[in-house]
Amino acid sequence: MQPEVGLQKSYKNHTIMKKLKFYLICLSLFLLVPFTNAQSAEVSSEIISALNEGSAGELSGFLNANVELVIDNKNDVFSRQQASGIISDFFRKNRVSGFQLLHKGNKDLASFAIGMLKTSNGNYRVYVLTRKNEIQQLRIEPSND
Repeated sequence: MQPEVGLQKSYKNHTIMKKLKFYLICLSLFLLVPFTNAQSAEVSSEIISALNEGSAGELSGFLNANVELVIDNKNDVFSRQQASGIISDFFRKNRVSGFQLLHKGNKDLASFAIGMLKTSNGNYRVYVLTRKNEIQQLRIEPSND
C-alpha cells in the first residue's frame, strides 16, 4: 500500500503545480493587457487644444516631416514647412470659434480624432491621424451639416 500512497501524493502535487502554473500565466496575461493598451496613445490633448484655439503655430509643432494634408483645394503630401504655411493660411482666412471632438480611437500604433471645427466662415469636419504623437494626416473639409 505504501507505493500507492506515494503515487497519489506525487499525482496530487503534480496537479497542484499544473493549476498553479495556469493561474500564474493567467495573472501575467491579465497584468500585461493594460500595458499593451497604454502603448497605443490617443491623439494628444495639446493637438485638440491647438485646433480649438485655431493655433497653427501650436499645431505645426506636432507635424511629421511629411504630412498628408487635405485643406480647401490642396490635397497632397507636404513637407512640415509647406503644411505649416497652408494651415496658417487656412486659420487666417477662417477665424476659429471652437472645436468639438466627436470621436477618437486608436489601432496598433496609430491614433485618430474626428471633430467639428467652428469658424467664421462655417463648420468644417476635421480628421487627424497621428503616430508617436506626430500628425501624419490632417483633413479639414467643409461640413455637410
